[in-house]
Amino acid sequence: MFKKLFQLMGFIFLIGFSFFYTDKVVMVVRNQDPLMIKIQEYASSFNKDSVDVSINDNSIIPGINACVVDINKSYLNMKKIGVFSASMIEYKEIKPRLSITNIYDKYIIKGNKDKLEVGLIFQIKKDKYINDILFILDKYKIKASFFIDGKVIEENNKIIRNLVNKEHEIYNLGYDNKYNQDYLLWTNSIIDNTANNKSRYCLINKEDKTILELCSKNKMYTLKSNLNINYSNTFNDIKNNIDKGSFINIEINDNNITELNKTILYLHSKGYNYRLLSKLLDEKGCN
Repeated sequence: MFKKLFQLMGFIFLIGFSFFYTDKVVMVVRNQDPLMIKIQEYASSFNKDSVDVSINDNSIIPGINACVVDINKSYLNMKKIGVFSASMIEYKEIKPRLSITNIYDKYIIKGNKDKLEVGLIFQIKKDKYINDILFILDKYKIKASFFIDGKVIEENNKIIRNLVNKEHEIYNLGYDNKYNQDYLLWTNSIIDNTANNKSRYCLINKEDKTILELCSKNKMYTLKSNLNINYSNTFNDIKNNIDKGSFINIEINDNNITELNKTILYLHSKGYNYRLLSKLLDEKGCN
């Protein structure tokens, strides 16, 4: 009985070793394939390291995922045609050691991007200026993010549908000029079921611990822009303070509408691209 058992165990070991040895041989042969060597050379020059979030007291800037070549998938793609093609490279993302995921108790002050990208945010407490803003954005083919008061959202379904159809993002500016638990959930539910995005952000002009705690409790990030435009000169404020990853928080009034057109022209002249908040503040490294 024991003899048969040992014979069976030996047989299983030999089969396992055979598979292990075969895999090793295949791996060695594959790594010597000129196609694999070319992919590995490409990866060594392309791969980008991750960037941890930046935390300063109670403010935070999102990190960036590592973006690396998925060598095995890329090899399988190109083996079918037998030649190297950069268009068939597959990539994968690796989260940084410290990610913004689940860090809700700090103010996001900008996006951490290595590209010339900014986001336009419009605070909408009344529907008076929405069509004026949309006319300018359409003119330059820009997508923006609108933080809208819950009352406006309730009373202006047509305007909200227009924003959605034009692929702008809609977020929660509270209800009747303030955030509170009941209305936060109510307005979020409308946005989540109407907009093209989820209601992930709260927006404030200055630090407010009560709002930060409320939004954190509901797993929402709180934004406090490093570039706020209220009743000051929009163009000059942006010109003097703009930076990579900035989201420009514009509380709309007559003066800002007048200045918006030349502000966009200035940003264009400096090479800035416009990103929706969902893209500007994510940590994707392979965009």
